[in-house]
Amino acid sequence: MRRDTLDILRCPYCGGRLDLVTSSFHHSTDTEIHDGILGCQCCVFPVVDGIPVMHLQPVTPVAQRHVEQGRPDLARRALFNLENEREAEQFEEVISSTTITYRAVVDALGPTFEGGYFLYRFSDPTYIVGHAVARAVAGTVLAGGGRAIDICGGSGHLTRALLDLGSPPPVLADLYFAKIWLARRFTAPGCEAVCCDGNAPMPFARGAFRYAMCSDAFMYIWTKRQFVLEMLRLIDDGGRGAAVISHTHNQCTWTPSHGQPLTPAGYRDLFETLEPRLFGESGLFEDVVRGGVLDLSRCDTEATLEADQALTIIATRHPGVFVPRPVDVPRLEPSGEFRINPLYAREGDGDPVRFRLRFPSDDY
Repeated sequence: MRRDTLDILRCPYCGGRLDLVTSSFHHSTDTEIHDGILGCQCCVFPVVDGIPVMHLQPVTPVAQRHVEQGRPDLARRALFNLENEREAEQFEEVISSTTITYRAVVDALGPTFEGGYFLYRFSDPTYIVGHAVARAVAGTVLAGGGRAIDICGGSGHLTRALLDLGSPPPVLADLYFAKIWLARRFTAPGCEAVCCDGNAPMPFARGAFRYAMCSDAFMYIWTKRQFVLEMLRLIDDGGRGAAVISHTHNQCTWTPSHGQPLTPAGYRDLFETLEPRLFGESGLFEDVVRGGVLDLSRCDTEATLEADQALTIIATRHPGVFVPRPVDVPRLEPSGEFRINPLYAREGDGDPVRFRLRFPSDDY
């Protein structure tokens, strides 16, 4: 983690500033903290592989003790939930390979890691809408500078869409260390990562961000009112910020992974200080795939909202957000090795080569 990230970090429990405990084991430079212990007036939190772990889940004190004993490698094992020695050794072998890939790490983490979801995330319709909305809204509110945060952002697929929009780099926050470790290594290199609990107060200063988003996760948050008020606190920097919740399920309809969704009216009631605008996700998806104009000036009727399986919520006072705009694409330079999309299977040995699109599993 960058040392200047300490300027925006706050203890989620006492609200105090944090600093590196130099009397304990640490691996750091003048500009970065790789491993160590952060302390405030009430707690200490481990930093492992440059990621501060700022929650009080049972694994946190285990990782803390390992770091204090000078064994950040064992802290990482604990945070990856690798309790079996053989599994841990196999995993260490995978991540130490010079040809390591995102897929290899996901496979090594086993079937409980939601591998299907993450491996094909860039092709998912929920990602396509979330990406278009993030580029449109963040691109507007960050145009004059400012930082973005992706809360409950998993392994950073949408965080990647923010890398070229603001400065300093965006922050990715998620409860699961393995996911944000993957983001830092593969999906969104250059982002800052903080391991924290979405059901607790956010470990950041008021007004630290100009853009805050949560995609494909809010229906699983139990403390929804607190979460929304925390999002609004984080963008409280003069009224030009924006909070976005994309792909949150609708209580008026049913989906296979329902969570604990609210009705459209229920979602509106969460926002006490800033009136949100709600969109049916189907309409936004049609905008993107039909030809490239995302119409955020639309006002979906209540009947339209209640009939849609998923909703997008945007709360902002910025005058430039609720307008039609061409769908933006990231301007990052291509890098790395290009390979055939694994969703396409080669058929035969003919010339020209033929590929067939296939779904990755029966669930899809």
